[in-house]
Amino acid sequence: MFFSGISSSKKTGKEVIENLYYFNENPMLDCNQYIIKDSESNALTLFDAGNGISLRGLIEGMEELNLELKNVRKIYLTHEHVDHVLGLYPLMNLLKDEPPEIYAYGETAKILQKGDESKIFPGNLGIGPSMFDVSVVPLQVKDLIDLKSINVNKDFKFQIFYTPGHSLGSISYYESSKKILIPGDLVFTGGSFGRYDFPGGSLKILTESIKFANNLDVKYLLPGHMGISNQGNQQIALSYRMVQSIWQYF
Repeated sequence: MFFSGISSSKKTGKEVIENLYYFNENPMLDCNQYIIKDSESNALTLFDAGNGISLRGLIEGMEELNLELKNVRKIYLTHEHVDHVLGLYPLMNLLKDEPPEIYAYGETAKILQKGDESKIFPGNLGIGPSMFDVSVVPLQVKDLIDLKSINVNKDFKFQIFYTPGHSLGSISYYESSKKILIPGDLVFTGGSFGRYDFPGGSLKILTESIKFANNLDVKYLLPGHMGISNQGNQQIALSYRMVQSIWQYF
């Protein structure tokens, strides 16, 4: 499995609600990405960076929606894994004249600050940065660990919830007024949920995190993989039932 030199396809984008955009994941270990536009300044906030290979596809998808990469001012990450953070390196290189601020939580922030590629690439995947034509280097990252919420702009304010189980640095972003949840790899549509067999993962802790999310009022579920949903509560409840069913085998 060698990804170097593979050109990604365009990441198809669509507006979920006004000024909130979804871009679907590409094949080869990528993730869904989300962009929020400030209606007054046109500044953009990006949630998760993808795998690096897919950056060209993201730019193409953004252009179709009249969104420019140069307007990205902030990047918020859900957790530390390759498919969510590796795109930071080519992205920051493209935007080096006016680099966006990067935000992550706890363990994720530490890993990126140190440039610890062993934590970005879970050992049991058997891959490394050379497969993506990327060099992992220390980055300036602001740690969200002491914050309870973030103001993306005047229209979007997200609460920050620590939701581990998939990884040690996993968080979810929740916008209560618009009922939006960006959970990273905590839960997906169709009853799926994040892997718990990576370093720092735990089925018990993942179950507790999904239970917490199941108690939120969610309309728009915007996960790290698979599709999105405007029936968030139903989808999260299905994931919770599915993860509970696994316990009969332990």
